[in-house]
Amino acid sequence: MVKVVKNFVKVNKYTRPGLKLSGVKGIVMHYTDTPGASALNERNYFNGTCIADKRYASSHYFVDRKEAQLIIPENEVAYHAHDRNRCYVSFLKPNANMKAIGVEMCVEKNGKIHSETVQNAAELVADLCKRYGLSTDKIVRHYDVTNKNCPAPWVSDSSQLAAFRKKVDNLLGNKTISKETASTSQPSKTTSTILKKGSSGSKVKALQKRLIKAGFKLPKFGADGHYGDETKQAVKSLQKKAGIAVDGIYGPATEKALVAIEAKKSSSGKKSSYKLSSGIYKVKSPLMKGTAVRQIQEALAALYFYPDKGAKNNGIDGYYGPKTENAVKRFQLMNGLSADGIYGPKTKAKIEALLK
Repeated sequence: MVKVVKNFVKVNKYTRPGLKLSGVKGIVMHYTDTPGASALNERNYFNGTCIADKRYASSHYFVDRKEAQLIIPENEVAYHAHDRNRCYVSFLKPNANMKAIGVEMCVEKNGKIHSETVQNAAELVADLCKRYGLSTDKIVRHYDVTNKNCPAPWVSDSSQLAAFRKKVDNLLGNKTISKETASTSQPSKTTSTILKKGSSGSKVKALQKRLIKAGFKLPKFGADGHYGDETKQAVKSLQKKAGIAVDGIYGPATEKALVAIEAKKSSSGKKSSYKLSSGIYKVKSPLMKGTAVRQIQEALAALYFYPDKGAKNNGIDGYYGPKTENAVKRFQLMNGLSADGIYGPKTKAKIEALLK
């Protein structure tokens, strides 16, 4: 277990307001972006210079290759994940600072996060998950909360978040079960694989893609290879629709039900057709607009990457603005593309492949 040093900063207006958390509902991961600074260096900054500069900022933990510095008590608010009332993670709304513990990973002089730092962070976060009863789908990036480019390496490569969650799962003893074990799902010759909350890997990702294609939404995390609450709820919806035991566990009977739904969907001929432009679309001034943009928005929405979920028509308005750019960027992040928010040939090809 990583060495944790309690080294609280003084109560003050800017870095430790002394407010109480309303509860721990999640863990927000960050990186320091100060090459070569240790966890202790960061602690001292937030106990001195940051206060002198009248800057509202802090985090609960700072982790480097040797230790973790706890600078704000876990039951107090740290200023780490709130920006102009924006919060895109549902279980942390309306203010992630009031509901989450912040963990900052220090970076080396070359600007990278060392593997030992990641391991120490995973050990720390596993302990937090265990103590607060959190599943690993409650581990999110600062980017997920406010769209800030943090931790930058995990934003440019979203698989690093999935890998981190898997590492934490392993530390917690949560692993994919490949042999048939106790389950309320009915026996079937279709499959003997059992997947449930806490499972992770390629089999989970394949299941998630099938669920999405079959119409069972995974709006926040998509096919990330991690069987969390969102995937469990989608499986429950599938089971309820099929009239089988509703336990959120993917087993033989659930697989059989999914196959039946897939077959019905395939033969119904009701699947929408999406004609997508081959052009380049991005945020410009004035905004690009028209039928082609609307078609892009509709195709993204069909894959649950809404331009503005909850707004009128989910933000489908034919204008390629910042929210459509963000939807494209989220889609690109989840599908291994360069996340620049620009719709082009590669993004088009990936959308079309997923809509087939």
